[in-house]
Amino acid sequence: MSANTSEHKNVHAPRRVPSETAKKTAAEHRVQVAAARLRVTLDERLGRETPAKTKALAQEPI
Repeated sequence: MSANTSEHKNVHAPRRVPSETAKKTAAEHRVQVAAARLRVTLDERLGRETPAKTKALAQEPI
């Protein structure tokens, strides 16, 4: 290898991955609430148990 060649050619800065605690925009939150409401309805119709976290999100105002 020459002095100008990096040993780490394919090393990139880490991608930014949003965490669960990251602040969401109002529009993203509305989408999440709507999706939770659909999940609750579908689970009721299929006789499945809905996670408590999803039920709580579905109760929030849009």
